[in-house]
Amino acid sequence: MKKNAKILFFVFLFAVVNIILFGWVLPVVFQYYLHNTYIRGITLLLIFSIVVLAKRFTWKNNIVYVIAVFTLFSMMIDTSGNPIFNKPLEWIVSPVGELQVMQDINNYAPGEYAIRDNITILKQNGEVLELSTVWLYLYRFVQYMVLYSIAGTLLGAIAGRRPQPKVAFVQTAADQPLTAEQEQRAAAEIKRRGEAVNTPYLPPEEILDTVRQMKKDGKLIQAIKLVRQHSNLSLGEAKQYVERL
Repeated sequence: MKKNAKILFFVFLFAVVNIILFGWVLPVVFQYYLHNTYIRGITLLLIFSIVVLAKRFTWKNNIVYVIAVFTLFSMMIDTSGNPIFNKPLEWIVSPVGELQVMQDINNYAPGEYAIRDNITILKQNGEVLELSTVWLYLYRFVQYMVLYSIAGTLLGAIAGRRPQPKVAFVQTAADQPLTAEQEQRAAAEIKRRGEAVNTPYLPPEEILDTVRQMKKDGKLIQAIKLVRQHSNLSLGEAKQYVERL
């Protein structure tokens, strides 16, 4: 009974957590993420920093691939940018007019959003010049590539100064020195095995009777083969052994 009650309690707790998470927390975070122009850039830079520091990436250790991947993703995720990121672009187009970067967010249904980025230049005479979003993508690519390169250089220097993690040394029985008694036992075992290898293993008596009969019948080769099958003698040793019988 207690086991079933625990299972039902954990199912209820799991359902409550999911309702709170997907019904309140995530929508609030998503809305804040969509409508705050700074949160996307800060989030991307924070994730980049964590990855570089955690894996100790440097210019000598493949950080260029990390920068390339994050630059591509950031270009797509944070296309509209924020006022700080767009300031250099405003300076570039200032001789022509005032830069306007807008992001249209349309919520057609719960959980369904259509996001469109627009870039225009308001000329001094009031004319509105619409530019292709491709220019915004290119600018955002260069901007994030420069940003991640600078941040990666600084973070790589910090990661290089961090002490290397110490690997715990586990001493096994094989690493421990042997006592005098253990050395004596080991030496005796090695000597015993050496003597066992050097001691010839001869055929049993019933086989020797057969070998003697084959020798009498002139079947010397067959007799040598039979000796080798029932001993550890080499060919030459088996031949000498049969001849001495």
